[in-house]
Amino acid sequence: MIIWSGWGILVLVFAVVGLLIGIPLSSAITSDPDMGMAISIICAGLTMGLGSFLFARQMEKGTGRVFIDEQTGQRVVMGRSAGSLFFVPVRYWAYAGPVLAIVFAALLMMNPSGSEAAPTVADAAPAASSTM
Repeated sequence: MIIWSGWGILVLVFAVVGLLIGIPLSSAITSDPDMGMAISIICAGLTMGLGSFLFARQMEKGTGRVFIDEQTGQRVVMGRSAGSLFFVPVRYWAYAGPVLAIVFAALLMMNPSGSEAAPTVADAAPAASSTM
């Protein structure tokens, strides 16, 4: 379940756009599928970070609305918000997105899909046959 408020869903849109840019870019750089996927993930994370940063900066600029508290007479300034995704404000996804993408890409490169996995029960040597 995806939870967002305001324009927070755009963080995922930025990630998908970055992935669509990264897939052809990675196939042009390398023929290794695991390295290509890692490059695509990093490209998606960087695009998500840059898009989130620029969007949040644009949405949150300005002074906002000024309200006056009737009881205390103080001025309260309410700024605009760009929204949130998974309860994290969009402005923080500008930093979290690239870091998460680099971590996922590093994990993918450390455990490639074509590597030899641990032997399974079917791969074990057959039991010694009984003698008659």
